[in-house]
Amino acid sequence: MNRSKVLVVEDHPMSRRILETMLTKNYNVISAESGKEAIEKAQVEPPDLVLLDIEMPGLNGFETLAILKSGIIQPAVPVIFLTALEDSKSRETGLEAGAVDYITKPYDRQELRIKVKNHLALYEARKEIEAKNRVMAREMEMASQLQRSLLPEEFPVVDRIKFAALYKPVSPAGGDFYDVIELGSSVIGFAEVDVSGHGVASAMVGAMFKMAFQSFANTTRSPAELLRVINDQMYGILPDSDFLTVFYGIIDLQTLELVYTNAGHPKPMLFRSRNEEIEELGVGGPLVGALMGMDYEEDKIQLNSGDRILIFTDGVTEASPAIEQEDSDEFYGIERLKEKFLVNSTLESKDILKVVMDDLIAYHGSQSFDDDITIFLASIV
Repeated sequence: MNRSKVLVVEDHPMSRRILETMLTKNYNVISAESGKEAIEKAQVEPPDLVLLDIEMPGLNGFETLAILKSGIIQPAVPVIFLTALEDSKSRETGLEAGAVDYITKPYDRQELRIKVKNHLALYEARKEIEAKNRVMAREMEMASQLQRSLLPEEFPVVDRIKFAALYKPVSPAGGDFYDVIELGSSVIGFAEVDVSGHGVASAMVGAMFKMAFQSFANTTRSPAELLRVINDQMYGILPDSDFLTVFYGIIDLQTLELVYTNAGHPKPMLFRSRNEEIEELGVGGPLVGALMGMDYEEDKIQLNSGDRILIFTDGVTEASPAIEQEDSDEFYGIERLKEKFLVNSTLESKDILKVVMDDLIAYHGSQSFDDDITIFLASIV
């Protein structure tokens, strides 16, 4: 096991030898008699801890510390000041300068041993935490890239339907995604998915679902059958606590017939242009991946020009209100979303989504939400 390196900076020869004697048994000691020498040696052999005298000719301890902290030693390396001064002003100045502790002369062996040991242990723990954080950051970035890859860069351009989406993840790797897939020359499928949880695991689950979805979508024109197959596939590989909610619909672009199923997803809202009313699309079945051998129901609906389907995750309706609002225990809710959608249903697709999001932010009192926000709109033209 590598021994920690302790840099001892003490201009008094006898005091420096005493410190070396106290520390050599357990640590690799690097000695310097001045601030200039300490800086030179730290550049060659970076220390894990510095014992630094304050009162020295030339560069004093405060000046030496400032130079060491300018990039010569790692920011987290603990520095303990050594001084014969016991006044509170020197102690305060030393700590404000970046030292972690303070030892007064004459040196007490036990005090020195304990403080050096404890601060080195804290330093090693901090390095370990920082290393793990770097690994987590890399994993999160990879998960974020993976999650972004699940979202289509652009939607297919077809004659009778337009798609728009707005996505606001709660973390770089969110648990929601949506997809649009062409199933031949006149059939198009679209899905919105909410994976339980967030982060790396959710991104991986989402990627597995999308792979299964794109693999099996062309094998059947039945949304219910597709989710039955995917459910069994996902159940075999998901941990017990993981699941997905899914809305999946298929539209025949010639007849404008919609066939859909809903696996535990919030019920999408279908705006009917003929009577300017909203219907809910709730036929379906249980969560995907929660249980083996589940069956799903599907429904067929005739769409018409001007109809619009608003699909959303529960992060929208379960957004909490701003603290200062009355009735602060109520969520944004289905009714408020329905009203906002209905009133603005004649706007362009992207404008509808913007209005809903702006209202959601105003209600929540912040652009930072507790859950992923995904709103997807399919408009018949």
